Amino acid sequence: MSRIRALAYITFLNGLRRNAVWGLCLFALIFEISGIFFMDFFGRDLGRAISDFQFSIMWTAGMLFILFYAVQALAWDDDHRSIDSILARPISRTEYVLGSMAGLSLLLLCFELLLAVLAIGEILWIRPEIKAVYFPVFSIGHFIVTWFALQAILIAHLAIVMLISSAIRGAFPVMLITLAYSLICSGLPVVRESVRQQAETAAHGLDHILQGMSMFFPDFGVLDLKDSVLSMESIASMIGMSVWIPFGLISVYVAVILLLSCMIYERRDIL
Repeated sequence: MSRIRALAYITFLNGLRRNAVWGLCLFALIFEISGIFFMDFFGRDLGRAISDFQFSIMWTAGMLFILFYAVQALAWDDDHRSIDSILARPISRTEYVLGSMAGLSLLLLCFELLLAVLAIGEILWIRPEIKAVYFPVFSIGHFIVTWFALQAILIAHLAIVMLISSAIRGAFPVMLITLAYSLICSGLPVVRESVRQQAETAAHGLDHILQGMSMFFPDFGVLDLKDSVLSMESIASMIGMSVWIPFGLISVYVAVILLLSCMIYERRDIL
């Protein structure tokens, strides 16, 4: 664990020194603040629009971080041979995978936490300035639970990047495959629902195939809890089995992906 923590710390500090990370952070903050200037374009559902806008910015910023920094960071180790220097020290390849994943995850969470604090501050500042009918309720507790759900989705994508990077050389192919993975995960539930609505018997076999594909391309939409931010129900009633089960499943999914990544790294030729 000490070696994993040390590598995670190095990865985290290396990310803080990258201008690309700070530039992405700055642009995300500017886009979040720009939401104030579009309030007049929304109707009575202003609270929902502002909340959805903030979480959309956090999701987009997180995916940009994964695609344009995390992918490059892992590919940098492979292309510029710094992985040789790391593995030449008393650290195993499994520790390299877990340490890199931990460092990038910590950097991502700090980045997203900054955006979340700004989003909450912006919402709390906007809400008293408008009529209650346009923004009837806002729960910080629900916002935090929704934020954690969003981070679980982003961490799963980061684990996929680690898996693909362990098997494929080069940043560009890894980025394309990760993007394709995200699009499949988003579109598969829609296709599966469309097939289920068909009455033909021939569609049942396809439905089973699509259901089996969900093991590899999970439906992250079950963790999309943006609507609950404006819910009047208590946190206790919100955090039920419908939330704990997806959190548990995605945790198992990430653990399996990291296990596969470690197995591939242990067997691959890095020369």
